[in-house]
Amino acid sequence: MENYSVTVSREFGCGAREICQTLAKKLGIAFYDQDLIDLTAQRAGIRKDEIQDMEAVIGQEKAEKLLGQFLYGSTMNFYSDKAIIVQADVIRELAEKGPAIFFGRCSNYFLKEKENCLNIFLYAHLQDRIVHISKEYNLPAQSAAKLINRVDRQRHNYYKYVTGSNRGNRESNNLMIDVGAFGKEGTVDLMADAIDNRFGIYRTED
Repeated sequence: MENYSVTVSREFGCGAREICQTLAKKLGIAFYDQDLIDLTAQRAGIRKDEIQDMEAVIGQEKAEKLLGQFLYGSTMNFYSDKAIIVQADVIRELAEKGPAIFFGRCSNYFLKEKENCLNIFLYAHLQDRIVHISKEYNLPAQSAAKLINRVDRQRHNYYKYVTGSNRGNRESNNLMIDVGAFGKEGTVDLMADAIDNRFGIYRTED
């Protein structure tokens, strides 16, 4: 099988992680998500328990408590030049091992020189995301909207800091999909078709 990479960036609350996990299983390829955080932390000399401490956001509201698990890029350690360089090295090394989906972590930027790479951005209308987050974390709509706004802002700031570009711009992506318009299963199929078309692979049939 050709050694290709797929990077996926996303707006918070569109169900992108579940979509990518399903896609990776469908194609029979690796899926890198938390692995990127753990390997970067290990090589950069950041203790895992330190990350967990930094991820915790002080506050009484449930939305604020939930925020910590999504804001890896909000910690000062991950803004350090050392951590960014290590993160780039980890992603590039994993990309050489075989076909894989890379979830977030500026992977489209770090793999921009890789010839066999497809960059995808997943998004959904705000109301669709509010409904998803409200259901997923048992939050009222107002708290879900607040969480979405804060997470997206933090991720945008981190991406801008690392790359100098805006997250989700068309120059950095080959394909942008409205998950709300196609649904999760439809989005998986669209992504699989795009990968098949781009790299000429034979997809695993259900």
